[in-house]
Amino acid sequence: MKAVTVRTRSPAAGGPSLPARHGRYRGETYYDRPALKAAHWDWTVSSYIFLTGLAGAAQAIAAIGQALDRDRYRGVLRNARFLSSIGSAVGAGLLIADLKTPKRFYNMLRILRPTSPMSFGSYIFGAFGGLSWLSALGELRSGRGRLARLVRRSADVAQVGAGLTGAGASTYTAALMASTSTPFWAAAPRWLGLQFATSAVASAAATLSLAERWGGRTDNSRRLDRLAALATAAHLVASLGARRQRHDKGLDEVSESPQGRRLELGDLVIGGAVPLAAYALHRLTRERAPALSVVGSLAVIAGGFLLRHGTMNAGHASARKPRAYFRFAQPENLPRDRSVIRLGPPR
Repeated sequence: MKAVTVRTRSPAAGGPSLPARHGRYRGETYYDRPALKAAHWDWTVSSYIFLTGLAGAAQAIAAIGQALDRDRYRGVLRNARFLSSIGSAVGAGLLIADLKTPKRFYNMLRILRPTSPMSFGSYIFGAFGGLSWLSALGELRSGRGRLARLVRRSADVAQVGAGLTGAGASTYTAALMASTSTPFWAAAPRWLGLQFATSAVASAAATLSLAERWGGRTDNSRRLDRLAALATAAHLVASLGARRQRHDKGLDEVSESPQGRRLELGDLVIGGAVPLAAYALHRLTRERAPALSVVGSLAVIAGGFLLRHGTMNAGHASARKPRAYFRFAQPENLPRDRSVIRLGPPR
């Protein structure tokens, strides 16, 4: 196969720009056969992505609470530590179950490659899990002895690292999905990362709010509800931005498919409109109906999972649609920061 070289020049440089959107593609396919093989990922991977995001964002929120007022947010700190420890352990189990053998997870840790989201993400997740369990030890060791004080101080130091690595663990999966050739995932990489980040913060705040309300600390629950509402509103903006960018790159066929419709229902309605309405009604009733806060928190958590599972299924659908891939793979959708783009095998 002969390589084809496409030379591009920006309009600012005085040369011709790339053709108009979708101008080069007229629906040609290779006998209507898919050009890509869809990823084998199933519910175990989407559950891992969801749990990792929730646990990571919970540790980040707890680290901020520890820095602001440790005494006031003592319950939030304790719940976040236990939540992240359990979440990282369950997430590791789901990831290993998808790999089919634990040895493959070990092999991913043999080499650190910063340019690979999977390699770098494995180290982030490993560090996050270890620091989370170390921070949880501070909640298990009671007393005023020297050893107890040392354990608690070590847990506080680990909390800072768990918060930092938790922020990375909650978003690296978006970079991993966006770096593939799957059109639905790769079409809006920045918006996808923002979707995962805002959804993780909203889900973590909602989960911690439920725990604080159960423990009778309504003031902290109220603050966490506000954080969940703000993150949910930001998430809606990110979801609409991702939808617009996929439309600009010609992926309406996927967005209008059953998988795309289910994603929008779970993400925009269950995870967006329902919790915002519940939180707003809770404020309008002067918080005399705690059930509204609970409904909003549960809807946020459900929407967080449906976002990841729906995004994964929509990506599978785009890989099975040859026109979606060929339309997305047109030169106008390739990176613009290169003066020469080579299409074909290397020389």
